Amino acid sequence: MKILSFSYCFPNQNNPSWGVFVYQRLAALAQLEEVNVCAPTPWFPVVTPNVGCDEAQLWQALNVYRPSFFYFPGVLKNSDAYFYARGLKNWLRKLCQVWRPDVLDVHFVWPDGVGVGLLAKKMGIPYVITLRGKIYECLQVPSQTRQCANALQGAAAVISVSSKMADEARKLGVAPERLHVITNGVDKERFFPKNKKECRSLLGLPEDGRLMVTVAHLGHRKGHHEVLHALSHLPKDVKLVIVGGAAQGGTPEKLQEVARSVGVADRLILSGRQPFEKIPLYYNAANVSVLASYREGCPNAVLESLASGTPVVATDVGAVPDILPAPEVGRVVPAEQVEPLKQALSEVLESEWNADDVVQMSKVRDWQRVAEEVREVFRRIV
Repeated sequence: MKILSFSYCFPNQNNPSWGVFVYQRLAALAQLEEVNVCAPTPWFPVVTPNVGCDEAQLWQALNVYRPSFFYFPGVLKNSDAYFYARGLKNWLRKLCQVWRPDVLDVHFVWPDGVGVGLLAKKMGIPYVITLRGKIYECLQVPSQTRQCANALQGAAAVISVSSKMADEARKLGVAPERLHVITNGVDKERFFPKNKKECRSLLGLPEDGRLMVTVAHLGHRKGHHEVLHALSHLPKDVKLVIVGGAAQGGTPEKLQEVARSVGVADRLILSGRQPFEKIPLYYNAANVSVLASYREGCPNAVLESLASGTPVVATDVGAVPDILPAPEVGRVVPAEQVEPLKQALSEVLESEWNADDVVQMSKVRDWQRVAEEVREVFRRIV
């Protein structure tokens, strides 16, 4: 089976960790079937240089095409999918002359899903859309909602990484028999229990006391403000480590200001953006990981922490209820509320956790298992 996968969010030389969860699923799928990847690059004269490439390039053993498409930065955003389809039309037609895929595998509903949906109808190739957190942004914009609904209804199948997003797809008109919930997996060769003291030493983190870790960018919707307020009510030996860079208006300076205002400036450690190979060390260095997001798809931060043997406190968003067995390996709390978050963190920090037991009870799957489930969906429609 020949599979052509589309994702605007895919690792590149400037940002090798961007969309790593997409890469991981595709790398596992490529072990089972013939896979090529299309990672389109938007461009606008002067503002964003045209760095697209119509020829395949190797990225970690995957053939990746990066054709460019024109877009208007900051305006006409409801037309992004139209320009996406227009920009890729000739490239896809030429590719099909030498390598025609059996299925188009689309990793985000906007703009990829809508754009590929337009192309697929003209080319006569079935397509499958995977729903991730992007759908929630689209649901706030009526024009995008209509376009997404049309694309989802025209798809041969829809994969959702959470039960909640599957419900949204049903509301948009997707027939239940074409809808499949397949959560993300974990690279178990990287994420597994390690010695806590050794990890702290390698990272230069405090050897004494208890550590909470959050692996997420510094944007407001990741809930860092609530975590800092909760931290102010926890014992003095508890510190918070945040691994992530500035994004969506969130900066280290703003978080440090919040920490000072609630009296925990000396208990906040901002590690910044870190290479992917260091992330397992942070989970293993922690007593608990926390993800207080307002919105998520299927957060790999939860899965990777559990695979490392570290319990998790996370908000009830996206796939969190699907992937976090509570109270066996952590707690699920309402989003944007400090008191339940503080209580859950206190309970987890005061409990004794065995790393191997956390891994076993969490039942986290590897990417190979996920790829097999995805392939089965494709086989049904090809």
